Amino acid sequence: MVDAPKPSPRYYDLDALRAVATVLGIALHASFFVLPELVYPWPVHDKSVGDDPTYHIIFDITHGLRTPVFYLLSGMFTVLLWERRGLHALGMHRLKRLGIPLAVGCFTIVPLTALAMALTSGRQPPYDFPFWVLPILWIFATMHLWFLWNLLLMVGMAIIMARMGVEFRNPRVWLLVIPISAVASLLMQEPVFGADSMQSLLPKPATFVFYSCFFFFGALFYRQGVNVRRWWTVALLPAAIVFSISFLLLREYAAVAKPFTPGELPEHVWMFSNTLTAVSALLETAFAWLTCFGLMGLFRWLMSRPSFTVRYLSDASYWMYMAHLPLVIVANWMVVDWPISYHLKYIVTCASVTVVLLITYQLFVRYTFVGKAMNGPRTRRRRAPKPVAAESV
Repeated sequence: MVDAPKPSPRYYDLDALRAVATVLGIALHASFFVLPELVYPWPVHDKSVGDDPTYHIIFDITHGLRTPVFYLLSGMFTVLLWERRGLHALGMHRLKRLGIPLAVGCFTIVPLTALAMALTSGRQPPYDFPFWVLPILWIFATMHLWFLWNLLLMVGMAIIMARMGVEFRNPRVWLLVIPISAVASLLMQEPVFGADSMQSLLPKPATFVFYSCFFFFGALFYRQGVNVRRWWTVALLPAAIVFSISFLLLREYAAVAKPFTPGELPEHVWMFSNTLTAVSALLETAFAWLTCFGLMGLFRWLMSRPSFTVRYLSDASYWMYMAHLPLVIVANWMVVDWPISYHLKYIVTCASVTVVLLITYQLFVRYTFVGKAMNGPRTRRRRAPKPVAAESV
């Protein structure tokens, strides 16, 4: 008699971390309208913020950690699927879970986001485009869905490499990945904390290489069988120090650089061409790696036990990532003129968008074909029947 295969272990802590990294997009994009100056063009801006750096700090921390963490975990889970199901099944799984939502989002979420930007800005440049371009806008700008597109490309690269015999087991490669990410950071051109933005179907080489380093490090990490340790949490302390120094260097560069014009991108420079930005770029890379390990340790400490709530939020996070951006823009527009503190406006934006997304996920996504395409089929929980009292004899 053949023994039944043992169920594969579930990494509840890493699931939770991946969900948090995904949902942090709400906090990131909600901070745009309360930045002292616009880091990127944004249709709504609260001018009452003044010089308060609070949301620059929130934006920079979130931008600096969430995507590297997500890609590192994605590399780990990609190899996990490869080992459990094989390369062909891995490719089909990623096409279903990433490709289908991406394709649908290009014709729904991207046009809705662009429409929200145009209407809330009053059709001001650069949002004065003709509406007929909305169905094909994804060709030029995938908005926040670049995240999925680049992950698909990385998975495709991993499958091709595996077909060529690469097993992601060579420990010497580990010594190269981190320096390569540092070199990539020096080749970026936007003097902001974290990697350059990417929206087009043609990735920016430096940014793509930077994030790919985290993805393939995750693949190596899993293949080497390294166990996440709780004590890695201590890496968050040097990460905080590194962030503080890098943040101050960038602020110093901003003070001596060309004056910023609202509605335009910051002046593009090679990060290696200026001492302030060069040192900052290297520190940003160190911050990304330290937070990856520090957060894995923290979540192993706090979230390693099975939890229906964590599993549910992990499932919901995908929908929240896909659908949040147009809602954030509309929420910014609705609260920007309220006679309350901009801190409250930010909180209201984040809270209201999160609640709306959770409600819509439960009612219209989780148990429908949409949820099946994103996370696989889910069944409704059934309450256990109440015990019937025994009749007295």
